[in-house]
Amino acid sequence: MDNTYTNDIDLLLKLSKSDKKAYRFIYTNYYDNLCVYLYSFTNNDQLAEDIAQDILLKLWEKREQLKIHSSLKSYLYKSAYNAFINNYKSRKRINEKLEAIKFTKLNQMENKIEDIKIMEQRLLYLKSAIDELPPKCKEALLLSKIEGYKYKEIAEVMNISVKTVENHIAHAFKLLRGKMTSKKFLLFFVNFFKTKLLWES
Repeated sequence: MDNTYTNDIDLLLKLSKSDKKAYRFIYTNYYDNLCVYLYSFTNNDQLAEDIAQDILLKLWEKREQLKIHSSLKSYLYKSAYNAFINNYKSRKRINEKLEAIKFTKLNQMENKIEDIKIMEQRLLYLKSAIDELPPKCKEALLLSKIEGYKYKEIAEVMNISVKTVENHIAHAFKLLRGKMTSKKFLLFFVNFFKTKLLWES
């Protein structure tokens, strides 16, 4: 103990009265040792320094309410250890949350990629099925459901009656529904034409 302070009680008494010289004495005599002590747990210089600084800062902030029943050294080392444990638990919780978020996002991305692949497969299957339609049925269907033509307009383009247009489209749908081997494909087939997606030839 420095000659200025006879013991911890004297030092802490002066600290409680906001004696900055007493605080500087504590900081100078304990900071480096606390850093070394904390490094043995953290294996990280910056983290050890941050915790040591925080411990000593709180010592000053709570100087008037301090109740230390052991030596100042024991109090500071115990505070440092507890701060390390709290920091470790906090970082662990954060890492666990980040991992959980990462896992969720990856699953969402994987599901989205899988959904896109399924969509592409179904589009290719539907396009192939449409390409296999009788020429007149295919033309009438695409003009109606892809280009958005009305039956009367299709009749004029194809030089046939409106009734024949209706028959061609009805027959096209019947053939396509027969090729949709599952409910999911059938639902996709219906939604595809509802949204009038552009057909890429």
